[in-house]
Amino acid sequence: MRSASLRTSRGFESPLLRAVTGTTIRPGGLALTERGVAFCRFPSGARLLDVGCGAGATVEHLRSRYGFAAAGIDISRLLIAEGLVRNPSLPLAEGAAEALPVQGEALDGVLCECVLSILSEPLRTLAEFHRSLRPAGYLILSDMYDRGTADREQLETRLSENGFAVVLWEDHTGLLKELAARLILAGGTPAEFCCTTACTGGRPGYYLMIARKT
Repeated sequence: MRSASLRTSRGFESPLLRAVTGTTIRPGGLALTERGVAFCRFPSGARLLDVGCGAGATVEHLRSRYGFAAAGIDISRLLIAEGLVRNPSLPLAEGAAEALPVQGEALDGVLCECVLSILSEPLRTLAEFHRSLRPAGYLILSDMYDRGTADREQLETRLSENGFAVVLWEDHTGLLKELAARLILAGGTPAEFCCTTACTGGRPGYYLMIARKT
C-alpha cells in the first residue's frame, strides 16, 4: 500500500513541526475539522476515513466526541505506530491515498487535511475518493493554495471532472500565518511545514473546501 508520495511524509515527522502543531500537524489543529463536520451534519455512527491521518489525533477526536465510525490511513509507518502506542484501539493503518483500502461506496465522508497538495498523483486520489464515497457523500479538504494564481479554480475544476460539486469554500490563511509565526518563534522556518511546497514562490494561503459526490 505504498506509493511515490512516500517521500512527502518526512516533513510531517519533523520533531520541531510536531512540537509546534501538536498531534494534528497542520494549521489550526482541529478547528477546521470541527467546521467541516458541523457543515456536513454526519449522523452518529457515520463511516468516515481520514486520509493522511498522521498519528490519528483526528480519528480519535471524531470517535470519542461524535461517535463516528472513523478510521485513518497514512503512509508514515512511524506516525501510525505512534498513534497505536498512544491508543491501541484506534483503527489506523499504513496505506496510500491513491489506493484506499475500502470497498466502493462504503463511506459517508472522507477527510483529507493538508495532504492533497503534496501527493504525486492527486487526480488518481480524487478518483479514489469518489469511488469510496456513497452517493451524496462528503469530501472535506483543507490545504495550501497559491492565492496569486488560479489554484482555487483549478481545484474546483478537478473536483467537478471527478464527480464532485463544491458546496463550501472558505479561506483560512490566518491559520497558516499563525503557524508560520509559531515556527519562527520556536527557532525554525515556515519551510519546515512541508505543505509550503504546494506554492513555492507564490502567495501561500490555506483553505477549507467541502465537496459532495454527485
